[in-house]
Amino acid sequence: MPAEPNGTEFEFVAGQKPRTPSDVLLVPLVTKPRPPLPLVKAVDDVCGDAVSALLAVQAAGAEAGHLAHTTSAGPLPRILVVDLGPTEKLTGLAVRQAAASAARWLIAEKLTSGAVWLDGLASTGLNECFREWTLGMALAGFRFTEFLKNNNKTPKKVRLQPRAGDPGLVRRAMGEIKTATTIAAAVNYARRLAHMPGNVINPQTLAEEAKRLARLCGLKYKLVDAAEARRMGMGGLLAVGGGSAHAPCLIQLEYRPRPDSRRNTVLVGKAITFDTGGYSIKPAAGLEGLKFDKCGGAAVLGTLQAASQLGLPCNVAGVIGAAENAISERAYRPGDILTMASGKTVEVISTDAEGRLVLADALWYAQQHLNPTEIIDIATLTGGVNVALGKVAAGIMSTDDELAGVLGECGRAVHERLWRLPLWDEYRDLIKGTDADIRNSSGKREAQAIVGGMFLKEFIAKGVAWAHVDIAAVATLEESNSPTGKGATGFGVQLLVEYLRRAAQP
Repeated sequence: MPAEPNGTEFEFVAGQKPRTPSDVLLVPLVTKPRPPLPLVKAVDDVCGDAVSALLAVQAAGAEAGHLAHTTSAGPLPRILVVDLGPTEKLTGLAVRQAAASAARWLIAEKLTSGAVWLDGLASTGLNECFREWTLGMALAGFRFTEFLKNNNKTPKKVRLQPRAGDPGLVRRAMGEIKTATTIAAAVNYARRLAHMPGNVINPQTLAEEAKRLARLCGLKYKLVDAAEARRMGMGGLLAVGGGSAHAPCLIQLEYRPRPDSRRNTVLVGKAITFDTGGYSIKPAAGLEGLKFDKCGGAAVLGTLQAASQLGLPCNVAGVIGAAENAISERAYRPGDILTMASGKTVEVISTDAEGRLVLADALWYAQQHLNPTEIIDIATLTGGVNVALGKVAAGIMSTDDELAGVLGECGRAVHERLWRLPLWDEYRDLIKGTDADIRNSSGKREAQAIVGGMFLKEFIAKGVAWAHVDIAAVATLEESNSPTGKGATGFGVQLLVEYLRRAAQP
């Protein structure tokens, strides 16, 4: 599986005026108040006053993403004005959503190229305008086409046209676009992995993909197979994967550009390649969507790809717990008592609370073998987080206020919002064991997302800075106004890359 995901390819073309052999010229503008006359005239000069004519009949101040299309007598046959919304509502997210609308229009029109007149973006005054536009188009342009006979549903090239004669603008645009393109490729890579079906991605093939990614990106790779996991006493990982013909494993990747640095961030991802629920079986309706239970692991892989390709000067390791939760004569059962790698015993109340068992062994392994200064785990862990927060934010639980605060800031910066849930001592009573130290589920409906976090906290050593991000609600979306649209979102890649970027700053 190639590391480069399906998505829009961006080509930066410098020049004073948008004379490019493209199917359409995209003109992003703030239309309320009306855009400056020199800005409009520069485009009109090459499209026969088409933009002025279009603006004269369009209502100003529409919402971000409103599109107005016309033809042109000039060398560019089609013009699309992309409204960035009114000035008072102008944000990076508005620019991203507007770009996503433009990308979807390109797809619907079956066009394969477009020029973007970037002066309109530069006139917004937003520092992140080029980055947000690039991310919006690339994320919206992604299509999972792996198994389609006709693989032609994504615009393959969009030319980005900056204003020449201003070297500072050109340099800034190029830097932002390059960074955004790298991040978008990593997000779309995670989305592509998430969409892969269970008959293609299992723990072994996921490990092979991680190994291939390691070769491509210069990462250190290690596999903890089932035999080694057994020697390490990973009762959680082995129980969850025991019912499948595909043995479970731990996948370890390391990116260490600063070997002398004492700071070492460890990311831990849950990758249940398919989740039947085990003997606590899930209902048939929507079962096909349980291939998305590996989105946490996919986000870790995408983050490591981006960190290496961006050359971030910070050490980061990824540990992915991979298993398939299947039903067979070898599968674990409700009532089983497992001994985890930490030595703690767990009574299985629900075989459908499997992700926390895999993560518990992975978290313990990370602490014992990777000497982390902080650990961030990311997982589609509980349906309860959807009940609590819906598809607007991921839940975060943490033993460290500073870590939780920085992650919250990062989430706001990249439009992957987090909401902190408590880990108060009283919640531990919900998982207190009778026949074992703890239970893997309370068996109750209350505080389900928090119960998942409380269980994981049992496997975090005292004094270790740890955060748990539950992305079960936001890892996938139905059709929405989000730039990613329907399907896997790649949630977590932008969040974690932003965290690493800030961690790399002195």
